Amino acid sequence: MDTESKKVTKLFGIFMNRGLFKSTNHKMSLKVRLIFSFLFAAIIPLMLVQFVFYLNTTLTMQNNVDDLLKINLLQTAKNVDMTIESYNDLLLQILSDNEIVELTKKLNKGSADEQVSAFGTLREKLGTLANSKEGISGISILCPNGLVVSYDKVTGLATQHFWIKYNDITKTDFYLEAEKTDHTVLIPTSFADQYEDKALYLFHMAKRMFDIERLDKTTLGVIVISLKEQLLSDAFNGVYGTLENVKQKNGFNFIVDQNQKIISFPEKAYIGGHEEEFLTGNSMSFTRDMGMLNGWIKDLSQKPVLINKYEDRNLGWTFINITDKDRMFSEVYSLQRIFNLIGLAAILISITLVIYFSGRFSKSVRKIVQAMTTAKSGELNVHVDLNTKDEISIIAKTFNSMMVQINKLIEDVKRAAKNQKDAEIKALEAQINPHFLYNTLDTINWVAIENEQYKISNMLKNLAQILRYSINQSNEIVTFKQEVEWLRQYIYLQQIRFDYSFHCEVEIDENVLGCKIHKLLIQPLIENAIIHGLDGYSSGGLINVSAKICEVNNIVISIKDNGRGIAESKLADLLIEDGNESISTGRGFGVKNVFNRLRLYYGEECKWNIISEPGQGTEIVIKIPRHLE
Repeated sequence: MDTESKKVTKLFGIFMNRGLFKSTNHKMSLKVRLIFSFLFAAIIPLMLVQFVFYLNTTLTMQNNVDDLLKINLLQTAKNVDMTIESYNDLLLQILSDNEIVELTKKLNKGSADEQVSAFGTLREKLGTLANSKEGISGISILCPNGLVVSYDKVTGLATQHFWIKYNDITKTDFYLEAEKTDHTVLIPTSFADQYEDKALYLFHMAKRMFDIERLDKTTLGVIVISLKEQLLSDAFNGVYGTLENVKQKNGFNFIVDQNQKIISFPEKAYIGGHEEEFLTGNSMSFTRDMGMLNGWIKDLSQKPVLINKYEDRNLGWTFINITDKDRMFSEVYSLQRIFNLIGLAAILISITLVIYFSGRFSKSVRKIVQAMTTAKSGELNVHVDLNTKDEISIIAKTFNSMMVQINKLIEDVKRAAKNQKDAEIKALEAQINPHFLYNTLDTINWVAIENEQYKISNMLKNLAQILRYSINQSNEIVTFKQEVEWLRQYIYLQQIRFDYSFHCEVEIDENVLGCKIHKLLIQPLIENAIIHGLDGYSSGGLINVSAKICEVNNIVISIKDNGRGIAESKLADLLIEDGNESISTGRGFGVKNVFNRLRLYYGEECKWNIISEPGQGTEIVIKIPRHLE
């Protein structure tokens, strides 16, 4: 085996030693390792999917429940608002009743007989209004002089009403608050009376009465509608309603005012208390004696709950919902148990399938390993026959293809080594001492001068300078001025060669002369214009070479001729950036070379284009970055 083959074989052996199959003496076979690998690969994703699914489902369900509870809170709050608004309309109806206003005036400033008459008439009218709507316990008018006209639907007595317990009604906080505002004042719920085994809790709506005919709006009294707390409970709890209905549901609702004082609660004993007596943060924690509570509230207080709040800025009340979390998420927990059973079944099925397929898989793999071992020993013509029509067969085909490529690579390495040696020999043969060539040209020049052949002498001088410029550091960066001077010498020789069949104009912007450019970038383009563009011209040929500043940081170079032009198909080949050194024949041999050099020198900063039509001439435009150093 030759040296190149040994190198490739050694590299292949290193790959094998560091690859998946390090030794054939492992205690655990590939089949067993595959079984364990696939088991872990199946169990872990299943458990992870199950866990993520559970978390996502729980979070989604909780968000949906929270959204639903919030929507219900908002809806029930609107129900309460509408209910309160309907009774507020009744207050406005009383205020706009001129007869009631006049009777109230008599109560305040009338004679004793007028007050007695007004008192009786007002009670009758208030009674009519109180019976016009459900939920009203009584309607009262509190006068500034301390008189109270009240119709109590429960007692029906003029002297037995809610306000009898106050010595001076005009000194109470709610009266003073109602007197100083034109808005309706809501008086929190409180215990009113006990009737047999039922306690009566009332909340009140109060509004100042004044004489609309007087500009000073003197207070005539305060109208108060006393409403049963059950009205709020029915409007707010909906189907919950009473304690009996609440027990059948997942939770309950209640209301507190801006001072966290409880206005409505399913357990009536807590009305008038404060929210913190049983609600701490997001959990229920009763500070009162648990013995006074019903069993279902005790049970709920020992469970995790969901708490949602909605603040009604119109009423100044906060609506609170408490929901049993376990009962609300019972379906999620059931779904989790089902999913666990499904996961366990999937794992068992996976184990069975893995054991079966791993046996077939390991058999195919052993064939490939055997072929690799053979290749490692140096036999690179090995071939794997495997027709399983799966990924393993693709690996076998890839291995076979790799062997073919390795053999081809060995041949390419041999060929490249031979070509390199040939190139080195040719390079040695081509090494001619430049000084010998310059001295020879100088000797010929003096012979021409001695024979008075001054034109030949001038040509030889230009040729010597062209050779010296071209040979010395061909990739050197020079100024445009140096490049243009050399181009003039080159053009001079070409004009003599072609018997002045063309004229060349060189127009270089003065600001460009000091800029830098790589040597011999423009010359191949001029040579193509002379040899191919002006081919067949005996006179009248014109070449224009120009360079100017563009966009401050760029230089645009143009080489334009009035020659034959370029065919469309050939023009497309010239503009393709394929990295080839040149086109093998015809026009373009030097052009492609220049384009490739531009790409190497300037990268993406340079641009070029060729504008040409057959019979109309050709223009090559190059844009390169402006470099002063």
